[in-house]
Amino acid sequence: MVGPSVARCLAQRDLTEPRLDPTGTRVAFGAAHDGVGTLRLIELADGSEREWPLSATPALARGMGGGCFRWLPDGSGIVYAAKDGGVWEATLPVAGEAVEPCRVDTHHEGSLTALHGVALSDDARFVAAIDSLTSVVIVERASGVTRKVVHQHSFSLDPVWHGDTVYWQSWSQPHMPWDEAEIWCATAPDFRARRVVRLRDVSLQQCAVSPSGELGVMSDVTGWVRPGVVDGGVVEPLPISGEPCECAGPQWGGGLRSWCWSPDGSRWLVARNLSGFGDLATVDRATGEVTTFARAVHGAVSWSAHGITALRSGAITPTQVVYFAPDTFERRMLATSELPCDDGPWSSFDLVEPTIGVVDGIPYRLFAPDEASETSPLLVWVHGGPTDQWQVTFMPRIAHWVGRGCRVLVVDHRGTTGHGREFQQALNGHWGECDTADVVAVTRHAHAAGWGTPRRTVVLGGSAGGFAALNAAGTDPGLFAGVVALYPVVDLANAAERSWHFEQHSIAVLVGDSPDNVDLYLARSPLSKIDALSRVRVLLMHGDLDEAVPFDHSVLIADQLRRRGGDVSLHVFEGEGHGFRKHANQEREYALIGDFLRTL
Repeated sequence: MVGPSVARCLAQRDLTEPRLDPTGTRVAFGAAHDGVGTLRLIELADGSEREWPLSATPALARGMGGGCFRWLPDGSGIVYAAKDGGVWEATLPVAGEAVEPCRVDTHHEGSLTALHGVALSDDARFVAAIDSLTSVVIVERASGVTRKVVHQHSFSLDPVWHGDTVYWQSWSQPHMPWDEAEIWCATAPDFRARRVVRLRDVSLQQCAVSPSGELGVMSDVTGWVRPGVVDGGVVEPLPISGEPCECAGPQWGGGLRSWCWSPDGSRWLVARNLSGFGDLATVDRATGEVTTFARAVHGAVSWSAHGITALRSGAITPTQVVYFAPDTFERRMLATSELPCDDGPWSSFDLVEPTIGVVDGIPYRLFAPDEASETSPLLVWVHGGPTDQWQVTFMPRIAHWVGRGCRVLVVDHRGTTGHGREFQQALNGHWGECDTADVVAVTRHAHAAGWGTPRRTVVLGGSAGGFAALNAAGTDPGLFAGVVALYPVVDLANAAERSWHFEQHSIAVLVGDSPDNVDLYLARSPLSKIDALSRVRVLLMHGDLDEAVPFDHSVLIADQLRRRGGDVSLHVFEGEGHGFRKHANQEREYALIGDFLRTL
């Protein structure tokens, strides 16, 4: 049985992209809850928070991402990407009055329906943005004339300006941005694209230009994603003292910002990944000396003469918008992801930090409540992607189940980021093989360590994590009592044909062959393990509007398991896509998993 109800506290809002205005007076940030996103304003003088009412809804990023908006140089307003398309401009709201934004891109051919990565030129003459993760778009603010910059690549992200030149990141099939990417630029008035740097088998991301005009990037030229300076078509890595560590994550969307220049260009601000934990540190350019001034995982960082803003999160710290004073780095918490809850704030509950370990070269993090025993449920949780990582940020899912007496074991299988390029690239050619073996190996270790028993162990995951969870239970059903798979990939050949265009081409790289090799694709898919999977209980959840992993993947495997006499239940989440955004459906997910665990 699962322990007594401890904390529900599911009412959280997603915070994104805090940005200090040019006057150092206020911070704007994105906040989304129950599928609705808004921009918010915080006045630094008194800490008051209010909504920035906009009739054209802003297209907020997710997680530590950004690129929705930029301040005008005088701080009088913003330019931003709207959810329904286009670039818009809005002035600061007056108390009690709604703001009516005006559209900037008024003269162009076709529609701009999926913009992000908004960037404003130094003189505010031009706005750059990315349309549908592909085209670089330039808008002249005064005339509304819009043009697309022609270049040879299929995908682009994250434009930044220096003077009248815009820089961005681009790549094409068969690569994903963490495999190999290039930096390109274009200069007014003709905006003819040209390559700035390309390095074979090197990922380049997060361009930023110093006050003196030096182009900096994140790259894994050293085998670890770290900042460096572009000079003559090569990247000179920034010296960073101490053990190697990653300083950026995988780009599943735009606007990641895990580093920036200091206002005088003498230091860099870096959000480091330390075995899944994190800190925020300055690095001296001349010596590489690292000075840590904040613990926890940070993202969306920016640094001006008026101070530093960032997002901050940890295992026991709900996500915060934070501000650091320019001279002392004294921290202020400006906003939190927590919303009012009848059960009280998360701080009133006994939350836990994870312990870290490694099994046969595979890292893991274990969240264990003090009262856990051998009979407590063990939840082996696999992140999605599969190129991704669950750093030690605040995850209500984990806190929820740990608060009910469960141990939660997070597995960083091969292909996970945060452990260097070699570990991340090790999954290429072996998806469905290495990730499966790693989940099985860490689960066996957990049982040997006394953290759980097969009769009380459930493997869980969403998307690629659901794929790995089903494969692990299908490979060694004796290790697990059940599987919880949310919107899982179950048929690789079908996914290669119908998956989201951003990653569709990567499946052949991850599996190691083409969809023509039916036997290989089937062998790596959960569909090849139906007989073994029918020996464990399976809970499936899937949104009917999912475009990344079509809903019929779950329908197919549920049908196959029933034909074998398996104990399987499939729950449809109407109106949901790839991930559950509505609060009622998040509650439903927790309730279904709770019922599932109680019947073990």
